[in-house]
Amino acid sequence: MKTYVKPIVLVNEELAEGVYAASGIADGGDEDCYTVSAYIHQTPETGREDYRIQVNGVHAAGNGHHSGVQVLTLFFNQDVNYVDSNGDLDSGDGSSSISIRYSYHNNPQDNIGLGDVIVTSGEGLAVTGAVLSCNYNCGQH
Repeated sequence: MKTYVKPIVLVNEELAEGVYAASGIADGGDEDCYTVSAYIHQTPETGREDYRIQVNGVHAAGNGHHSGVQVLTLFFNQDVNYVDSNGDLDSGDGSSSISIRYSYHNNPQDNIGLGDVIVTSGEGLAVTGAVLSCNYNCGQH
């Protein structure tokens, strides 16, 4: 069995790139199957007081499993209030991390654009980490 090694994310305010991390350990899972990226592409402006974070995932299941449920956890440098996404908030509103549940069917090799995660927060928000995990079962195969 493969030993899970938690990704290390370093914050560098001078860079404009997002967070990229390997993730994907699910309950009973035995491998990393997702690589996830998350970056803030819109900051608050007059008339729109929220942050918009683009999130993408690459499912690369070495054992060939499919997925029907994914949970995204985003980590921030400060507390956020969840506004909206293409999934359902699981937990974390008002804290420095939020978890969102999605219901996409993923083949063993697949890309998913999770779209925008919209949050509000104070000035200077940064994404410091991102983890995407799956349930290793699509309910069909």
